Amino acid sequence: MMMRLLCLLVGSLCLGSVVSQDDSASKPKQPNILFFFADDLRADTVGVFGGKDVHTPHIDALAARGTKLTQVYCMGSRHGAVCAPSRAMLMSGRMLTHAPDNLKGIKTLPQYLRGAGYETFATGKWHNGDEALTRSFPNARGVFRGGMCDHFQVPLCDVVDGEVVNKRKPAGHSSEHFADAVIDFLKRHKASGTDKPFFAYVPFTSPHDPRDPPQQWLDKLKDLPRPELPANFRGQHGLNLGKMTMTVRDENLLGWPRDKELLRDQLVEYRALVAHLDDQVGRVIETLVHAGLQDDTLIVFTADHGLALGSHGLLGKQSLYEHSMRSPCVIAGPGVPAGESRDQLAYLFDLTATCLESAGVDAGTEVHGRSLWPVLRGEGKGRDELLLLYAKTQRALRVGDHKLIRLPQIDRTMLFNLKTDPDELHDLSKSAALQPLFQQLCLRMRSYQTECADGLAWTADKQLPVEMDLTGKRWPADRWQPQWIRTKYW
Repeated sequence: MMMRLLCLLVGSLCLGSVVSQDDSASKPKQPNILFFFADDLRADTVGVFGGKDVHTPHIDALAARGTKLTQVYCMGSRHGAVCAPSRAMLMSGRMLTHAPDNLKGIKTLPQYLRGAGYETFATGKWHNGDEALTRSFPNARGVFRGGMCDHFQVPLCDVVDGEVVNKRKPAGHSSEHFADAVIDFLKRHKASGTDKPFFAYVPFTSPHDPRDPPQQWLDKLKDLPRPELPANFRGQHGLNLGKMTMTVRDENLLGWPRDKELLRDQLVEYRALVAHLDDQVGRVIETLVHAGLQDDTLIVFTADHGLALGSHGLLGKQSLYEHSMRSPCVIAGPGVPAGESRDQLAYLFDLTATCLESAGVDAGTEVHGRSLWPVLRGEGKGRDELLLLYAKTQRALRVGDHKLIRLPQIDRTMLFNLKTDPDELHDLSKSAALQPLFQQLCLRMRSYQTECADGLAWTADKQLPVEMDLTGKRWPADRWQPQWIRTKYW
């Protein structure tokens, strides 16, 4: 039944127009915007992006009705908690160096949309401060305001008329709470009979750890083959990526070197979280269909960043490899071509400009993102290059098929050809034939850093050992891990 309803969207997503009552001039109709934002969702775990070990029928169906974008990147983070800066960039439309986590003094995407006549609603993970929350979403339900939590112990609150109220910790899984909240909003919006378009922001906490999906979703996977390890799996990374990567809490979810079978267990749990998340996305879209809102709604599904999950000997997102920086992204709705794929380079905060253009809002130079509508229509080439940043330890430049990664603390620069080496296993920086390209990219990275007001020196004053052996190293389990995970992995 659900899939039949979801298929009703096919072919029905077209951009309409209305006649202005003020000047009688024709102008594009403002679409509703439904924005799903997953947490720690590695792109290649989603079926339509090449995932083999997890079932994501609803996200895949959304891609069939719209366009998938395969080269969308989080710009990075100033610290180990990559989630917060990624959200700050999305809400502001600004690059990392101009988007503080608390968004102080910065007009947000929902504020722009409210000014254009939108009703704004939020549920889910908000890590950018209460002040920015309440001015962005005067009314919200089931908001997780920051920090970490067990998915079954998520602390929630509501926002009513700009005030944070009704703090609670309800039973049940976080993904279901957030889906329930936006489903209720969609029903109320339909019942109100309003002509106002809406912006509904749904940032899930899944599949971020703790990896505790509902048991029935683990049971669905128990008879399936064990997940394959990533092609670039390593027991350890080898090169020293600095304390901000090698000893950050994400890396402590499994000991060093990585145990293959325990990692496979974690991959099962992660994929159960992803499958459960996909089901909640399906519930929301089914409600949209039932309410008759699908023809006028632009749907975006993406994630704040990726995750290593054993690639390069890492577990977290605190690196600049593809598995950590690239996000799955699907857009469907009025004016979006169906069943197509685009491989142009883009930042996640380009989606901010895309939503603003859909609403007919010009934010000028305050928003650094570039609308992806020309790319979606097959008329634009996207960005020529991307600068990726992580703390004071790593920088990367993506140009065409090539990617440069600079590690100032060990004075090392790596060069990869992502077309022939998507797993980033073969460093080409010493190739004699590629030296002109290598030197050109190094110069361009330094220039791009200056343009972005990134003051990190090319070479750190204090050099670290080039290699790092963490054999036997392990932190104690943090307080957010449920007991069964503590018992199993610690």
